[in-house]
Amino acid sequence: MSQRADWRQPANTPERQNESRTPGGGGVCHYFNQPRGCPRGVTCPFLHVNADGEVVNAAERPPPRPEPTAEEEAARQEARRKYNAWKRHIKNEPRANDIKTIEMLWQGALKILNAEDRDSKQSLARDLDDQNLHGRKHMQSLLGMVTHDDGASTFVKLVRPFLLTITHPDLLDCLAVDTAVGAVYNFITGNNGTRAIPFLQALVRNLSTLKDESDTAATTLLETFTAAVISLREILRREQRAIFNEDLPQLVEDFEEFAEAFKAIDDSVTYRTSSEPKVNGVSTSAVVSSYPRAIELPGGRHDNDKLDIAEIQILPTADEIKSDIKEYLPSTNRDQPHPLSDPVQRHIDTHFRLYRHDIFGALKDDIGGFMLAVEKNPALLDNPRLSIGDIRSSYIFHNANITDIKLHRRRGLEASITFTQPPPLRNSTGADRRKWWEETRRLSIGILLCYVSFDGNNTSLLFFVVSERGTSTGENKGGLASHPELATITATLATRRQTDFESMTQLRCEPTKGLLIELPSVIPGTFIPILENLQNMQQQSRLPFRHWILPEEANDAEPLAIPPPVYAQEKGFEFSLKPLLNNPDDDFWIDPSLADIYDEFIIDEIAGRTELDRGQCVALVAALTREFAFIQGPPGTGKSYLGVALMKVLLACAECADLGPILVVCFTNHALDQFLEHLDAIGVEKIIRVGGKSKSDVLKGKNLKIVSRDERRTKSEGYGLWTNNKKLDEGVEAIQEHCDALRTCMDPSWANLSDYLAENYPLIHAQFSRVDDEGFQLVGRHPFDNWRSAGARLPTSEFVELDIEVLLVQAEEEVHGVPPPYRTRLVDWWISNLRQNITDDLFEAVKESEETRQEMANIHEEVDRRVLSTAQVIGVTTTGLAGRISTLRHVNCKVLICEEAGEIMEPHMLSALIPSVEHVISIGDHQQLRPKIINYNLSLESSSGAPFQLDRSQFERLSVGESGRKPVPVAQLNVQRRMRPDVSRLIREIIYPKLVDHETTKSLPNVVGLRDNVFWLDHTNGEDDNRDDSMVKSHSNEWEVDMTHALLKHIIRQGVYKSDEIAVLTPYTGQLQKLRSKFRREFEVVLSDLDQDSLEKDGLLDLDTGVDTSLVIKKPLEKKQMIQLLRLATVDNFQGEEAKVIIVSLVRSNKRRDPGFLKTTNRINVLLSRAQHGLYLIGNSDTMINATMWKSVVGLLEDKYAIGPALSLCCPRHMDTELEASTPDDFAR
Repeated sequence: MSQRADWRQPANTPERQNESRTPGGGGVCHYFNQPRGCPRGVTCPFLHVNADGEVVNAAERPPPRPEPTAEEEAARQEARRKYNAWKRHIKNEPRANDIKTIEMLWQGALKILNAEDRDSKQSLARDLDDQNLHGRKHMQSLLGMVTHDDGASTFVKLVRPFLLTITHPDLLDCLAVDTAVGAVYNFITGNNGTRAIPFLQALVRNLSTLKDESDTAATTLLETFTAAVISLREILRREQRAIFNEDLPQLVEDFEEFAEAFKAIDDSVTYRTSSEPKVNGVSTSAVVSSYPRAIELPGGRHDNDKLDIAEIQILPTADEIKSDIKEYLPSTNRDQPHPLSDPVQRHIDTHFRLYRHDIFGALKDDIGGFMLAVEKNPALLDNPRLSIGDIRSSYIFHNANITDIKLHRRRGLEASITFTQPPPLRNSTGADRRKWWEETRRLSIGILLCYVSFDGNNTSLLFFVVSERGTSTGENKGGLASHPELATITATLATRRQTDFESMTQLRCEPTKGLLIELPSVIPGTFIPILENLQNMQQQSRLPFRHWILPEEANDAEPLAIPPPVYAQEKGFEFSLKPLLNNPDDDFWIDPSLADIYDEFIIDEIAGRTELDRGQCVALVAALTREFAFIQGPPGTGKSYLGVALMKVLLACAECADLGPILVVCFTNHALDQFLEHLDAIGVEKIIRVGGKSKSDVLKGKNLKIVSRDERRTKSEGYGLWTNNKKLDEGVEAIQEHCDALRTCMDPSWANLSDYLAENYPLIHAQFSRVDDEGFQLVGRHPFDNWRSAGARLPTSEFVELDIEVLLVQAEEEVHGVPPPYRTRLVDWWISNLRQNITDDLFEAVKESEETRQEMANIHEEVDRRVLSTAQVIGVTTTGLAGRISTLRHVNCKVLICEEAGEIMEPHMLSALIPSVEHVISIGDHQQLRPKIINYNLSLESSSGAPFQLDRSQFERLSVGESGRKPVPVAQLNVQRRMRPDVSRLIREIIYPKLVDHETTKSLPNVVGLRDNVFWLDHTNGEDDNRDDSMVKSHSNEWEVDMTHALLKHIIRQGVYKSDEIAVLTPYTGQLQKLRSKFRREFEVVLSDLDQDSLEKDGLLDLDTGVDTSLVIKKPLEKKQMIQLLRLATVDNFQGEEAKVIIVSLVRSNKRRDPGFLKTTNRINVLLSRAQHGLYLIGNSDTMINATMWKSVVGLLEDKYAIGPALSLCCPRHMDTELEASTPDDFAR
């Protein structure tokens, strides 16, 4: 590290403070993020790095935070005075039997944590761990007590504040001091629990002694015991080696016995599995769940087939990919055999394995098969039309090499991977290349890359994640567009395995043939957080609401009786419905312990005094009075409206019930934005949106990243960022030196090997001296290089293998006596060892650098946590929640509202259940679309997927119920306000027999230009035959494209409906592409991001342009003169949407009478329920009626004469004129 050393410089200028330097000479300015900012502004010679570690322009810095008021400063000074008084205790060593000091130390610590000063709280954690103070000795003195001379009561009196201190939420939840808290727990635990376990055993003995004494308050005993449970939980979570302590099972039994005995003492103390005790606001699960049970699972198929899912590496290893042994996949059927007997562990294990296989199963089969095929026949690599199995949307870039390894200050170690430009770009102009790379979605940031290298008959692979994609065309820029023949992408290793790290450095030094395979549908950021969270849950044996998620077998017919949430069980608690009442001066209260959805009086009262219909009233009561509530919302029944009503009620009681922020979770960003916008519209101000993929202008200023900028950091946090920034700068310099050293391994010259030989083989090194025996200095080429160049390689047939140790002994005796053919082998071995040494040093330096970055990330996350804790509502997707689980689990959210519950995979739902949640409200419809999975063979629709059913949501599984087990009660909304009765009839008669049409739907206008509001245009024109076109991965029907186009234009010409009030739907992306191609000649076609992605995954984007579909450009949409917007979508991506008029192209029309995946009832339900005024189906009914539901739909339409070979048109001015259209040309007549 370089430092300024000008003695003439004033002591407190930025130049003196900004000592930390980067290799490039631009150190980090430590004034930039201070409240007043950097006084030098844009003239500052140091880097301005924001709170996220990004280098920014001084002008981009957020406005300075306001200075503290006089009152705030006075309070801070008083808090500091009290803290300094407390700190004096740990400045001195403990004295034997000094009860007074023990009391003052830990009671004082507790007072500091219960106060408001954040600086003091964070300083306490750091000072307890400070080696220069005596905090550890004071802890050791207390932990060493068995029973105090004055008896059990004194022991508990001394221990209680200590336990309440180390389990205080402001220590356990503060991410900025998590490292210090971890060090404290490490000390408390001792080697394999040898310090903590005996202490807790002594504690439970003393508690047991006191439990019969009437003068000891039950609440004191419960508080102390619960703190002990929390401390054991933290010990096992942070120091997992403690599970090997032989006394731990006995301690767990002692805890269980005390809990049972204590429960019998005082019935006023709520202690049951679903009502978890609280200490300082922290919820603790049952004692048993803190102890990880033995895990017995099959293993040994490959190096990543582990008994314990916590040991499975999420990204597959090369050995796993090449393995041809069938993967172990457990069944979700709980009646089927499974190696794990514990229901919770079995459930988490099963969904981890199935979800991981869904992501990687096909990828492993195809890439593994390809690697094995190349090992047998390397000539396959010369095929320019090389493909890899059936991996959807994979793209191959040829002649790939790792050309550089460098460190990015914020992102960490990165590799530059160079490959040949895609064929359309070779020898094109720089401007064309730049435009192509800027417009294509190829190699987008965050997607997974598989780098496969080939060395003779051996293949290996590494996974990378794209971290930067430069498109500059300047010379020596090294990006994607700078060279006419070569492109370079920057990526980080996707794994943290040292073997992969070593492979990367070896490939950098010894380039080999390589292919870069892009997997755009595999985005690590969307699944790794989920899988990691499931691993953590398994380690902790944690599954909230296990009694409802995993109901036991039952023979009686009584429905599950789900109690109110824990917070609502407090004596006297009631929900106020005042925010919903029509009369603002009125009020109505619901006692959750007494209210019942079958109480007609309550339902009548709510329905009469609010805008809710009876179905919504029943659902409202169910949601408020059950800790695990399911609400089913059929199409058009107002799920979101009810969700907003629920939110009003919960927010009204949030303060008195200490609910913390209400957590809203959705599967898609679109649905999340919609729900949060509804909340904003009713005046909810403190909304925080987590995640950067929101497209809502309303929510821009409510994004966590934006709101966190205004949060003041504590002095401890500021100092932590300063020291870690300085440490990171030093690490950057060291890592860069190692990266530079790696380059020397590519040239085995004397200049690069001299130091290595001098250190490891001095006898050999001395023999290459430039000074000969007579003392003359040799000039010209170095003797070593002359010696090495004589070592031409022998042909393999003539090479006699010699042990390297034999060669080394010979070289130490007389290096020039080593036969020339073996010199190359010696040099290669030295270079290999040198590279290994450098790689080891680099790996350790990178590891230390990552730890430093994590320390900084913890500080930023602590700031985020404080901001989130002040919110009324936190909105996040399931993936976003898993990614921020370390922060959100410390926010103390007691209520979770899950929208789109029927579309959420169970692994996502399990991951969303953070420990603090006491109330889960799931809103969805399991009879609409199921969760989307990748691997069809794991689905309900596949015969092979029956044992797995991964696309069955938790909402569906528990709503329908499992064999021999009671279903979770479901409150179903029953009044629909979307569809005219002719449309709703199609789903009411088949799926929702209780669905009622609201009066407003009975007066919806007729569709102008057509005599029928609902009609199926039946035809026999065959679907396109795509069997010979390998590029087409979907189905299409050209005749239906033309017919849909003609019908759409006819409706629009009537002048009643604008194009954006009409939506065209189709089940298949193949048809979507053809419809888009047809319509965009006259309309501005609007596709959702999900449909854009689907087109690209299937290689169908812009197929009609003649461009290579594997390398398409995402062209900007052109505005047309006729109409402004037209919505076009696949059925699967239109759930939750609606339009006044819906036209559906069903596509399938074949002699096999095969409706394809249109046979699925859920998909048909969505397809039929989007229209408000008019619904028009275009398809071959003879093909469709092979599916049971379509047969019923056709029957209903036939009853109303709403199906036939021609549409009946209607001119508003000539109502009596009969017009029919059975072909596209008929509309032009």
